[in-house]
Amino acid sequence: MPHRDWKFRIQDILDAIGTVQKYTQGMEFKTFTGDRRTVDAVVRNLIIIGEAAVYVPEDIFLKHPEVPWYDMRGMRNFVVHEYFKASDAVIWDTVQLDLSPLPALLKKILDEN
Repeated sequence: MPHRDWKFRIQDILDAIGTVQKYTQGMEFKTFTGDRRTVDAVVRNLIIIGEAAVYVPEDIFLKHPEVPWYDMRGMRNFVVHEYFKASDAVIWDTVQLDLSPLPALLKKILDEN
């Protein structure tokens, strides 16, 4: 498989965040948990976010500690390997609390590079 520039990986993260936000816009927790397709789609995009974060170089990680790189990777591993523990509440909290600050931070990195 050909190498993809890390900037494309950051764009993948931005796209996945946008998709999650679009899928969950206007939803409340109860609606979210009752819509298994949306839950599954959100989990898939969390996996994409974490997988893409793996391919961002370490020097970018170190230069931008304000981005929770390891948390993004960790959430991917959590929903893939510990799927039986990934409650809807954890996924919902991630969507509602953790994703919203990321686009501005990631866009700034792209703008600087």
